[in-house]
Amino acid sequence: MIDRQTEEKIQQMVRESKTIVDICEELGLEWRDVRKYLHSVDMRSWHGAKQVISRRLNSLVEENDEAARKTLMEDADKWVDYLYENG
Repeated sequence: MIDRQTEEKIQQMVRESKTIVDICEELGLEWRDVRKYLHSVDMRSWHGAKQVISRRLNSLVEENDEAARKTLMEDADKWVDYLYENG
């Protein structure tokens, strides 16, 4: 369980573009706990958001269903906006 003060530190470090590995090393936390927390608050490191965008764009090549393609693009757009707002 991550306490409120540590949550704030994690959020600040993400805003500073620290990776989950950096956060774990600096705060002495387990990778899976930090990742689980970030997912619960819908937050990603710069690197994590970039990976999500890349996966969504790569999936577009293989997807034939128009509705699914639209969903992939909307999700990629969301994470691009996230990077611009928080990067």
